[in-house]
Amino acid sequence: MKMMNVAIVVFSVLGLTYGATITCKEDTAGTVADKVCDEGVTVCSSPKFTEYTGFETGKLQCGECFTPADCDECTPTDGITTCNVELDTSDVKTFECYSWAMTDSVWTQSEAATTCSRKTNDLVCNAPDYDIAKDGEYTSMLDGCGPCTVAEKDAGNCNECTATLCNSSSVLTGSLILAVLSALVFLM
Repeated sequence: MKMMNVAIVVFSVLGLTYGATITCKEDTAGTVADKVCDEGVTVCSSPKFTEYTGFETGKLQCGECFTPADCDECTPTDGITTCNVELDTSDVKTFECYSWAMTDSVWTQSEAATTCSRKTNDLVCNAPDYDIAKDGEYTSMLDGCGPCTVAEKDAGNCNECTATLCNSSSVLTGSLILAVLSALVFLM
C-alpha cells in the first residue's frame, strides 16, 4: 500500500510538471499581448538593448532566443506572471555619427550618418586620426558610434568627440587647423 501511495504521488508530480505551461509577452505584428506558451516551453525572451546600437532584432516571444546575442531570456516564477517586458524606449536618447573606411589608401567618411542609441552612456563618436592611422590600425567601432577601443586610442589611431556629428571630416580638419594655429601662436 505504501509503495502504491508513493507511485501515485510521483506520477502526479510528473503529470503536473509535464503539463505545466508558462505565460510570456509576445509581439505579433506590432501588438503586444500575454500568451500562454506551448507545453514544454520554459523561458520567455525579449530584445536586448546594447549601448550605441539600440534594441537588437530579437522579439518578445515564448521560447529561447533565435540568436542569443540579440535578446535576453528569462524564466517566469509561475505559470501566469510574464517575465519579459515590453520595450521601454522612454529613456533611449539618439544622436548621429559618421562611419569611416579606408578607400584607396585614404580615410573616407560615409555620406549618410548613423543613428546611435544610448541609455546610460555618454554621447561619443569615434573617427580615425587620419594623419596617423594606417589601414588596419583603426576599426570604425559601431559605425562611428561610441568610444574607440583602448588599444587604438592609446596608439593614437582613433579620436573621440562628444557632440552629434562631431566626427565629420570638416570638424576633424578644423580641429587640426586650430591645433596647428595654436602651436604657431605659442611659438611666436
